[in-house]
Amino acid sequence: MGYKLIILLGLLLGVLYSLHILVKDFQSITSGKLLMKFLFKRDVSSQSSNRYHTVRWKKILLHDTIQCARYLYCDLGANTDNEIRRGFALMLTLEPLEEDKSSLQVFQQAYELGRTSGVKSCRNEYPVCPFDGRFLFQVIAYLLKT
Repeated sequence: MGYKLIILLGLLLGVLYSLHILVKDFQSITSGKLLMKFLFKRDVSSQSSNRYHTVRWKKILLHDTIQCARYLYCDLGANTDNEIRRGFALMLTLEPLEEDKSSLQVFQQAYELGRTSGVKSCRNEYPVCPFDGRFLFQVIAYLLKT
């Protein structure tokens, strides 16, 4: 019984770490108001100047063992009702580093699944994540405040 608890705690620590990386990348992008500039601009194709503002998709995917970050983006596709959610969705459009391109596609596919099929299909696709999207965004809101 004790070893199962240790494994579960290790997996949950991975979830928190992947969310932490995602929030830190979001903060680095929004610190220069780059993301907010894109939120209120029609053309987001001119992103050649944001090479220093990248998201570490490969590292996030590496620590996302129970698929909570993927579930988060799937839930995000189904519901972008506030500015922070739209900001995290917009992170999918930023030009990734070469090593992050295949990992970014995983998150883009999760987002598209949520956008086209809804939250119920997200739960079916990522059943291992024990949290719902609302709780994950509460954790992100807490991390953004600290």
